[in-house]
Amino acid sequence: MKLTKVVISGFRSIKKEESLLVDDRVTILIGANDHGKSNILNAVEFLNDEKSFSPDDINWDLESSTPISIEWQFDASEEILEKMGEFVPTGEAPVTEGEQAPSPEPTFDMNTDNKIIFYKDNKDNAIRIKSLPLKIPKTKIAEILALRPRVELFISPTTNFKDQVNLTQLETPEFEFMQGIFRLAGIWDIRATIFTQNAQTSKLLDEASVKLTEVLNDKWNQGRDLNWKLKHAGTNGDHIVIEIQDPSIDSRYTRPSLRSSGFRTYFLLTMVTYARIENKKADSYIYLFDEPGTYLHPHAQLDLQRSFETISDRTQIIYTTHSLFLINKNYPGRNRVISKTKDGTKIDQKPFIKNWKSVRESLGILLSNNFLIAEKTLLVEGPSDVIYLLNAIKKLKTENKIDIDLNDLSIVDAGTSENYVAMAKLMLSEGREVVGLLDGDKAGEDIEKQLQKVCEKEIKGKKLKIHKLPKDKSTEDVFTNLNTLREAVKGVATNLVDDGFRKFKKDLKIEEEVKKIDTKTGTTLGLTIDQSTRAYFEKEEKVSKLSIALKYEDILTSTTDIPETADSEVKKIRETLNLRGEKNQESGVFEEI
Repeated sequence: MKLTKVVISGFRSIKKEESLLVDDRVTILIGANDHGKSNILNAVEFLNDEKSFSPDDINWDLESSTPISIEWQFDASEEILEKMGEFVPTGEAPVTEGEQAPSPEPTFDMNTDNKIIFYKDNKDNAIRIKSLPLKIPKTKIAEILALRPRVELFISPTTNFKDQVNLTQLETPEFEFMQGIFRLAGIWDIRATIFTQNAQTSKLLDEASVKLTEVLNDKWNQGRDLNWKLKHAGTNGDHIVIEIQDPSIDSRYTRPSLRSSGFRTYFLLTMVTYARIENKKADSYIYLFDEPGTYLHPHAQLDLQRSFETISDRTQIIYTTHSLFLINKNYPGRNRVISKTKDGTKIDQKPFIKNWKSVRESLGILLSNNFLIAEKTLLVEGPSDVIYLLNAIKKLKTENKIDIDLNDLSIVDAGTSENYVAMAKLMLSEGREVVGLLDGDKAGEDIEKQLQKVCEKEIKGKKLKIHKLPKDKSTEDVFTNLNTLREAVKGVATNLVDDGFRKFKKDLKIEEEVKKIDTKTGTTLGLTIDQSTRAYFEKEEKVSKLSIALKYEDILTSTTDIPETADSEVKKIRETLNLRGEKNQESGVFEEI
C-alpha cells in the first residue's frame, strides 16, 4: 500500500493542522534551514510503534496540555484488500427460537475512499485505526497494524560505514552496505564458500572486482577511473575487505571508510537500499532521508537523485533538501516547499505554480538560470526563452514525443544580446559542452558573427555549437501556442491598465488587437508582439517579454497544443547536445545486472 497523505497537528514547529501530500514514488521537501523540514520527517517516522511523544514534541508556542496528533492515510492495493478480506465476518450465526440475538461485533469505521487510515496522539502514544475500506472487527487490530510499512529515517549515515566483513557479520543488518556490494558484485549466492581463501576463491574475487568496478564507475560520475577491489583478509581469508584505487592520484589501494564524507554518504545510502531491494524487504519500507546531499558535490547529488528514482520503483522515498541539485525538474509535482511563518511551519504542495516562486523565495535563488551545474548547457537570448522552451519540452515529454532528462540540461539565459558572447566564453572556460540557441532574425545573425570572431577556436574545436532557428523565427514562433500567447499578451496588458501603470489608447478594442498578433513576412513573432503592444498604450510602451512568458506559463493547460516545429527543433537540440533520456537511461545502481 502507498502512503498518500500525512496530517500533522501540534507537533514541534507545526502549530495548526498541516497536511503533506505524498507522491507514490518520491516526495521532496524543499526549504531553508530551521523551517521545519526535519520535523515533518520525524512526524512521518512516528508511524513506528517504538516512537513515542515527549513533552518537548508539543508545539513550542502552545500550552503544554495541547494535544499532538498525526494521521497517516494509505491507498489500499488489491493485494492488501485481499488480505483484509480474510478478516471480514462471513455471516451471522443462526439464532434458535427463544434465544436472544447476540450483539453485533464492534467494527472499525469504514470509508468509501479505499483508504487505510492510522493515527497517533500524545494521550497514550498508541497507533490506532481511524477507518478502513472494509467492515472489519476491532478484534483484528493486530492483523491490520501488521500491514503497515516500516519507516526508516537516515541521518548522518557515514558513522556506520563497514567495509570489512566475515560470514557471520554479513547476515546482520549492521553490514547492509557490504550486502549490497556482494550482491552487485555477483558473489552473494556463493557467500558460504567465498570466505575461505584459496586459488579458486581468489580468482572469483578478482572477477567480482572487475564487475564491481565496471558497474560503479558507470554510476558514480565523480570517479569514473576508480578501481574497486575485493580481497581476502584475516585468518585463512575469513574476512573480505573492499578497497579502492584512484590511478589519477596514486597507485595505492585504500579502504572506502577513509574516503570523503560525500563518497561514504552516497555509497552507504545506495548500497543499503540496494541490499534491501534484493533481500525483498524494500516493499515493506518507507525511506526518509534528511539532507542526503549535505556532503555531496552537485554532480554527485544528481547521481543520488537518479538512484532515488530507481529505488522508488520498489519503495516510497521522502527527503529534505535546500540544494538546487536535488530538486527534480522532470517531476515538478513531487516537490513541496516548507516555510516558517508566524503560524508555524507551512507546506506549499504546488511550488512549481507561478514559475517556482515559492522555491525561489525559500532558497533565495533565480531559477531562470536553471541550475547552472548541468554538464550540457543550452545558451538562450533571454529569460522568456527559458520559459517557452522548458514548457515545450515538458509538454513533449508528457505526450511521450521526446525523452530528455532535464536534470542533465542547463538552459541559461544570457540576459541581453550584449552579454551573450561573454556568457558563452564563461561557459566554455568551465569546460562545458555549450550549444547557443539563436533566433533566426538579424539580432541572432549579429550574435553569431560576434561568436565566430571571438570564439573562433572554440567553434572549430566543436566546443561551441550554434543551433539557429529557421529564418525569421523566434522562440515564440517555434515553441508556443499562438492563441495562448495572445491570451497572455491580453492578460498582461489588461493588468497593467487595471493596476494603474498604463492607459489604453482611446477606443482601443484589446480583444481585436491581440488577434492581429501573428508572424509577419520578414519579421519574428517576438518582434511583432513588441510592435503590437506599443500601439495599445497612450505612451506607446511595449509589454515586458518576461511578463508575457510568465503569464503564458500560468494559463497553459494540459490540452494546450504546441506547434509541430517545437517537436522537430527540440529533437535537433537533443541530438546536438547528445542529451540522454530520463525514462530509458541506466540510472543509479539498482537496475538488474
